[in-house]
Amino acid sequence: MREIRLDPLRKEWILISSDRGSRPMTVAEKKACPFCRGAPETTGKSAPYWLPNAFPMLSPYEKKIHDENTYFKKIPAKGYSEVIVESFDHQADLCDLTAQQLKEAMLLYKDRYVELSKQSFVKAVLIFRNLGKLIGVSIEHPHSQIYAVPYIPTVIREEINSSKKACQICATLSKNDDRTLFEDDLIRAILPFSPRWPYEGHIIPKRHLTSLADASDDELAHLGKAIGRLIGCYNHIFEEKMPYILAFHQTPTANYKEKIHLHVEIYPALRAADKMKHWSGAEVGFGVYTYDFLPEDKAEQLADICKKYKDVPIPSKGIPEPVALRCALRGIIFS
Repeated sequence: MREIRLDPLRKEWILISSDRGSRPMTVAEKKACPFCRGAPETTGKSAPYWLPNAFPMLSPYEKKIHDENTYFKKIPAKGYSEVIVESFDHQADLCDLTAQQLKEAMLLYKDRYVELSKQSFVKAVLIFRNLGKLIGVSIEHPHSQIYAVPYIPTVIREEINSSKKACQICATLSKNDDRTLFEDDLIRAILPFSPRWPYEGHIIPKRHLTSLADASDDELAHLGKAIGRLIGCYNHIFEEKMPYILAFHQTPTANYKEKIHLHVEIYPALRAADKMKHWSGAEVGFGVYTYDFLPEDKAEQLADICKKYKDVPIPSKGIPEPVALRCALRGIIFS
């Protein structure tokens, strides 16, 4: 059973799945990677490719929920859960791909965004990526995911509301600041003014694009290259493979009337070579975020690395896993 419940206090929808992953994996499934060339899931495909998630949080076949409760509300988790695999290479992150491969990945993201937006019950198409054992990924082969959900998430709704009178992203780009990591004619990468993660990076198209559907092939090429470049630079902050979360922020669906400025947010999980960034009680419990550094200093440090690596690919192969992960596996905890 899959359903979506509304938190009556915070007005946030929560995805609930009682059968996701309920079937235990066989020994053969645990040993075999479903995204590598030769796996049954890849038959007839060329990278990049997409496929339905084998353990989806949403399904287009969820039936209507008969619920007369006016306080505790729930709706069927009707939607889509998809996986996008950018490369057959089991160790290739986005920074390991060529500029052409990154462009093809962006074109596929765009295609799925537009196609899923056509479904009348889909209210938002969410493209995101989790990478690294410290993040908790279940499949190590690098991949991205798409959720097509029947509601507009709170974060996207807040961005829409804040941009109704004027685009806040355009206002940010109009300022000369010392948090720019790198830029070209079409894209700027910045460390935000009020980050929540030590090395949080935002990649922003300079033209007021409201979604991937608005982007030209050239803009998609520059966007993909910037994403690969920044991820590659993250790996050289501590000379360790940086675990991270990546999310595309854009207009909920291609046909949605209220718009926001397309941008990509990347949340690197390390604050030191041997320390993860963990959200505290104030952050998780109340949304009171803390930042232990001066953002401009972190931006300068990351910008210096970006100057050294001006192109992609920036190979991540051979870069070790984080010390924090190796210590965690041995049961050592750093505060």
